[in-house]
Parts: sequence; C-alpha cells; structure tokens
Amino acid sequence: MAYLKEESPSTYEWMADKDPRHWSRAFFNEFPKCGMLCNNYCEGFNSAILEARDRPIITLLEMIRNYLMKRMAKKRVDVEKWHHPIGPKLFKFIEKVKLETSGCHSNFCGNNIFQVRNFEQDQFVVDMDRRTCTCRRWQLVGIPCLHAMCVIMASNMDPFQFVDECYGKERYSLAYNPVIYGLNEPLMWPQTGQRLIRCPEFKKQRGRPKKARKLQSDEVRQDATTRLRKNYLLIHCRKCGQMGHNIRSCGKRGDN
Repeated sequence: MAYLKEESPSTYEWMADKDPRHWSRAFFNEFPKCGMLCNNYCEGFNSAILEARDRPIITLLEMIRNYLMKRMAKKRVDVEKWHHPIGPKLFKFIEKVKLETSGCHSNFCGNNIFQVRNFEQDQFVVDMDRRTCTCRRWQLVGIPCLHAMCVIMASNMDPFQFVDECYGKERYSLAYNPVIYGLNEPLMWPQTGQRLIRCPEFKKQRGRPKKARKLQSDEVRQDATTRLRKNYLLIHCRKCGQMGHNIRSCGKRGDN
C-alpha cells in the first residue's frame, strides 16, 4: 500500500475504503482453498448457458439440466481413469513445482519446522505438522507451495500426502456422485392444472442484440482480427510533433 500511495494517491484513497478481505490475498479466508482473484468460474458457467439464456423459462431450465446431466456423468467416468490420488492437471502442476525447487534451499530448525530460502533470496518458515508456510499460499490453496515442496523433496516425502483432501479422488467422486436422471418429453409430463408459464412481453431493443460480455479496458479480444486497444495511449502527430492527435486530425494539415 505504501508503494501504491507513492505511485497513485487517488488510487490509494479509493482502495483504502475497501475491505481487504475482498481484494488482497493477505487477508483471504483459508477455508475455501482458493486463491483466485478473478471471476473465471462465473464466466465459465455463463459461456456454457449462452445459448439457453435467451429461451423461455422451461426451455432454459431443460437446457441447463441436460448440460449438467451430461457433465456430471462425464466427470464420474473421468475420475475412474485417474492414475494418481489427485487429478491429472494437479499432478502436472505438482511435477512442475518439484522442478522449480532446484533453486531453493531448506534448513531444519526443529519440531518439524524448516527455514527455506528461494532463488530470489526471499526467506520463509515452513511448519510441516501444521501444514503452513509464511508465504500463505499453502494455506490458501491447499497445495504445497514452492517452499513446502522444497522441504518435501529434501526429506524424500510423498507430496501427495500434503495436498488438501478436497483435491483427492474420494472428494471428487463425492462431488459428482449425485445422478441427474433423464425426463420424458414435455407432452408426457403430468398435468398440474395450474396456469401455464408464459414468456414475458417482448420489447425489441434498438440495434443488434449483444451476446458477448463487455471486456475490461485492459482485455484483448480472443479472435483472429485482434488489435490492441489504444486506451490511455498517448499518440504523437507526425506533422507538428505534438501529443494528443494524429496527422489526420492535425490543424496544420492544410498549412502547406
């Protein structure tokens, strides 16, 4: 925050009023085992229901039900193909962290506590009994951080034993164990005698309907015709050399 205050006092004042538990990893709760600061989970679900969300309510719910039914069935099949106590993506991540420990050095302090220094000469304390590291990444994510992995590799221990149980095969299977059963077509549904649910009155808006979400100012479109945005970019005129405009909008174009 001291660096932010020096770089941008206005930004510092704006951030000072916000609860740090919502934007700083240093204040995150350690229970959820997630250190993400973005909303990728919400965006992933929104992209999955993109086609369904413009449909009538019954059709929308049926499309979401079918999507979840097929997804959960696929996950139950996938988990049976695991060759390790954890998933394949997490296994690759741990293997990558194990390679990065070559630049770290650990020293035993006592009571299963270690002092670890990384290649950037930063120093942290790892408690193997409490499964904590002063960098807090192990507590937040539930996966051994670089410093904890350095101790694990130096002690010839199994890194999978120090991964939180929420990433294990048993918990994964338990999450996708409920079965969403199929339904007959709507004509075969039992009649309730209640009033039918109609679509709300539709009022056509001006312009082309928007499907894609609004991008942030620093985001780039993921397509073949990607062009960098010029937000906050200072341009110079080739005619007069001044900033803020180009040669097309220069007032001196017609001087010659």
